[in-house]
This record gives sequence, C-alpha cells and structure tokens, in this order.
Amino acid sequence: MRRFYDRDPGGYHRGSVVTERVLGPWRRKVGESVTGRLLDVGFGTGLSLPHYPASVEVVGVDASLGMLRFARKEAMEHRRAVRLVQVDAEHLAFPDQSFDSVAFNLCLCTIPDPARAIREAVRVARPGAPMLFLEHVRSHLPPVALLQDALSPVFVAMEQDHVNRRTAETVRRAGVEIASIDRWMLGLFNLIVGRAPGP
Repeated sequence: MRRFYDRDPGGYHRGSVVTERVLGPWRRKVGESVTGRLLDVGFGTGLSLPHYPASVEVVGVDASLGMLRFARKEAMEHRRAVRLVQVDAEHLAFPDQSFDSVAFNLCLCTIPDPARAIREAVRVARPGAPMLFLEHVRSHLPPVALLQDALSPVFVAMEQDHVNRRTAETVRRAGVEIASIDRWMLGLFNLIVGRAPGP
C-alpha cells in the first residue's frame, strides 16, 4: 500500500480535483466540527488542510512518506503550520487522551485493520472529543452494495481499496457514539459524525 501511494503523490493530488468537487462541502463540514489539537488520520497530500480553521493545531498522519512530503509543500503554500508524522494508523505513537478532535479522511478503505485503527483513535482522543469519518463505504442500497461486493476484489488487487466496508458498524463497535450519518452519491460516501466515549 505504501509503495502504491509513494509512487505518484502529485498525480493523486491532481487527480482528486474532480473528487473534491463532490467532497468539498463535506470537508468543510468536518472543518466546522473540529477544535483544539486535531489528529487527521490519512492526511495524504493535505487536501483536508484548507478546510480547517486557523485556530486548530493539525497533526497529520499517514503511512506514505511520499504523500506527506507532498503535503509539506502544500502546507507551505497555504501558509499553515502542521505537524506531519509517518505512522501506521493501527499503532499510533501518541499518548492516551492527547487530542481534542479526530478526523479520518478517505483512509479506512485501505487500512488493513480499520477496527484497530479506530480503537487507536479512540485511545488518543480525549473523552467526548469530536470524531469524524469522511469515507467511501458499502452503500445502504442493496443493488449498489451487491455491485460493490462484486467489484471489491478488483479494487483490492489494484490498489488495496476495499470499496464495500461497513464503516459505520465498525465505528460503532469501536465505542464511538455516533450522532449522525450523512450519505450521498447512492450511499457510496458517508460523513459519520460522532464523539469519543465519555469518562
């Protein structure tokens, strides 16, 4: 997976222009919901950064060093201070309860063990911290979901992309208290808004 994303981070970033037209309003909603010290999981090339308020202290993590190097240049262009860390989302190198907010951005489809990654995020989030998941998921519409099930092995073989994960269920099982789920594009994309478990 790292080799795939290290190969051409610039191409990934440029190729996301069309996707961002679909996701832009939802990225803004994520930005409106985060506060304080934010952990951005799946920071990639920094597409989420322009949507975060200047008051938020952003710590971006990603498994791909190539993506983070590209993101560093993007942050400089946007004149934003951001701490970037290459780390496996399933083994976050941060102390317990050290973040005021957590956001996952289009990464739970490629992380080998998404449940473990979410549990790690819950561990490093302060009690009651906003937790947001902007992800493409298995649709709630059966005909679409069945098509995703059929196509998923192809996407996994090409780019380790599991297009049919039941992300809301995984988030809930990890202990996140879900407040809302917004679905669009036939349920292919979800914005799941929740909070870390209370004390």
